[in-house]
Amino acid sequence: MSKSLNVLMIGNSFSICVGKFLPQMVRCFPGNKLKLTSCYIGGCSLETHWNNFLEAEQNRGFSPYRITIWDSTTLKKPQFKGNVNDRLKSEKYDIVTIQQASRLSVDYRTYQPFAGELISQIKKYQPQAEIIIQQTWSYRADAPFLRENGMDNSAMYQALEAAYHQLAKDYSFRMIPTGYAVQLSRKLSGCKFKNYDWEILDSLQWPDLPWQAGDVVGNFRWYKNSDGEMTIYRDTNHLNMRGEYLQAALWCGFLYGIDPEDITYVAPKIGKTDAAFLRKCAKEALYWRAGQ
Repeated sequence: MSKSLNVLMIGNSFSICVGKFLPQMVRCFPGNKLKLTSCYIGGCSLETHWNNFLEAEQNRGFSPYRITIWDSTTLKKPQFKGNVNDRLKSEKYDIVTIQQASRLSVDYRTYQPFAGELISQIKKYQPQAEIIIQQTWSYRADAPFLRENGMDNSAMYQALEAAYHQLAKDYSFRMIPTGYAVQLSRKLSGCKFKNYDWEILDSLQWPDLPWQAGDVVGNFRWYKNSDGEMTIYRDTNHLNMRGEYLQAALWCGFLYGIDPEDITYVAPKIGKTDAAFLRKCAKEALYWRAGQ
């Protein structure tokens, strides 16, 4: 049965990335429609979301968020500044998603009382909406955060899984298992990410880059700095294009109750075989969560 969904994401860079491919995937299924609104501040925690909510109650002009709205029918993407309060009070949503900032996701003590306060306001203004948690993911093996905290990405995943599971249990919420889907892709991939000595970055010359295959998280690229010199940019935390495709396939399956392997959309810079692998990971992640 087809669905027309209006979804609000109260999140950060780990949520807004799903908008890159999700509307195109929804279009693969006639009758299904999606309006997806993102309230975005980079690195925004539940505590900051709650403090921003309080500030906006006192000051309607307070607009710290970039609001982006995707429409699967038109594929248009208007953007403007705003706040969560106006979104909750001005429109009726079917689903509202929340998540913790990735760096804090491993510690449930950082979730409360802010998650509870935010949830109470969502329920107040959107009583008909289902609140759903998006589980974030662990960083790539070369992430400074992992070295600084004496863990690998498997340990980071186990910690964030426990924290998100506790939040879902406390409020009887469903959860989109993006973090597990990322772990599953790492496990099933025939090509594994190879960690490296950080000092190698100082010796590389354009256009050479360290090995970066085998993970849906992270990206190396060269850019010209303010001095006009070519410099390596290293992102070890965010989903790369393959990860964004995986995330979108997972959300599509979760929101619409469809088999991700039935998605026919393949992103322009992702190969057909790799897209099929990523959709398979999304499917297996959904089946795993359904059995929890």
